[in-house]
Amino acid sequence: MKHEDVWRALDTLAAEKGLSPSGLARAAGLDPTTFNRSKRRTRAGLRWPSTESLSRVLHATGASLEAFTALVGGARALSTARHHRGGLRQLPVLPVLPLSRLDEPDLFDEAGHPLRENWEETEVPQPADLHGYAVRVDSPRFEPAFRDGGTLIVSPDAPLRPGDRALLHGEPDAGVAIAVVTTGDGSRLRFQPFDASAGLSVDRNGTRRMHRIVWAAC
Repeated sequence: MKHEDVWRALDTLAAEKGLSPSGLARAAGLDPTTFNRSKRRTRAGLRWPSTESLSRVLHATGASLEAFTALVGGARALSTARHHRGGLRQLPVLPVLPLSRLDEPDLFDEAGHPLRENWEETEVPQPADLHGYAVRVDSPRFEPAFRDGGTLIVSPDAPLRPGDRALLHGEPDAGVAIAVVTTGDGSRLRFQPFDASAGLSVDRNGTRRMHRIVWAAC
């Protein structure tokens, strides 16, 4: 038995139950990041999932130890591809969190890129850049532009131009805003928030991060 066989079996079991690895962890009463790909490795290589987490997964899914052992042995091996217009393609996996949690500490590095080990994961239907992340809108205050329950895909590295929609990260505890870029001269941008009537003038030195929204399912 190899490490990768056990992780593949967990992924297979999750897929059979219609869950992502994060969803499987939540169903088992574990931290949603427990089965994230970024947490499966240590400096020494792949690690074993704990017997406690496996026991909780089997209890939550109703799978028997014999059935899980069969998955470890290769039964119903999970394909990482999805059907698309008669063919097969890979779906990108991005870090994801609810919008209301984006002002928590230790979610981004100094460059503004997500620290994946502190996020959940989700598959997305659109290509994403290397440091992209997804956001679940969990507030009705951005409607009708972005409905409660919708998903945004955000690029930290894409340039902002007038007409772009952006996710604005303020100073600690200042919250997160969604806005459209109205004007800009390279060092100073003006935004129109979706949840307010007045424009918001933002200096790059006064906002920690300004990330472009590149796709929305709302």
